[in-house]
Amino acid sequence: MGVMLDSPWTGQTFSPPTPTDLESIESAIVARLQATISGIEIAHFPDDPESYRMTHRVGAALVRYAGAKYGELLDTAAIIQERRLEFEITIMMRDLGWGVGSAPDGTSPGAYAIIESIRAALTGFIVPACRKMYPLRERFIERDRQGGVWIYASNFALVTMAVEPSTTPNFPLFTKGVAMDEGGTTAITVAAASYTVDSSGNITLPNQNVFAVTVTAAGGVELQQNVDYSVNRVTGVISAISGGALSTGESVQVAYSFAEEIIAVQGQTAPSP
Repeated sequence: MGVMLDSPWTGQTFSPPTPTDLESIESAIVARLQATISGIEIAHFPDDPESYRMTHRVGAALVRYAGAKYGELLDTAAIIQERRLEFEITIMMRDLGWGVGSAPDGTSPGAYAIIESIRAALTGFIVPACRKMYPLRERFIERDRQGGVWIYASNFALVTMAVEPSTTPNFPLFTKGVAMDEGGTTAITVAAASYTVDSSGNITLPNQNVFAVTVTAAGGVELQQNVDYSVNRVTGVISAISGGALSTGESVQVAYSFAEEIIAVQGQTAPSP
């Protein structure tokens, strides 16, 4: 049977936010336990556990990263996976909290009370960019007869995302682009005017994105596109075709239409007439 709450449970949020690296997440867990549980030592698991000796008169809770499990790939272009992190809290207490067959006694709190306090403190706890923490298991480790310490372990998990590191693109950055209207929606018609074929056999029109080009030679003879000349519609350049009727130095009448173009330059955009 589920537990009935007076209001929706939203978990606890660690503040200020920290990155989702292991050190920062473990530090957030330690800080959460220190803020909610008093009466025992709460710290990171020691680098040299063999030489560690619990000196607190009641007990200690030591936090360490226990491992991770990665989910299936969520993207085909980049490496993106769910990452389930597991943290273990080693609980070391002088006593369980009561004597054999009797009411609670001895130091306070006992091991059972601390286990419950840790479960309450971390269940639903939120580290920024992670889902809520949840308990996995609790287990008895050993009774250290020499030190007189009961040792338990509580394991918790949380889920975040593992994303491949970004890299600097190895292609040139955008500097300039031209977007041209298609279909003549913004067409402007230019009346016939005189142009002279240059030494390279080209006529460069003052506009780009051109169409409906007509070239008329002396005597009113209309030249044929793709026979006498070709047109680069994007650049607005008319080029004489070898063997055609258009030649270098010749003056002709050119009429055409052009459509709007937008020139995008890094840091600004400007329409071209």
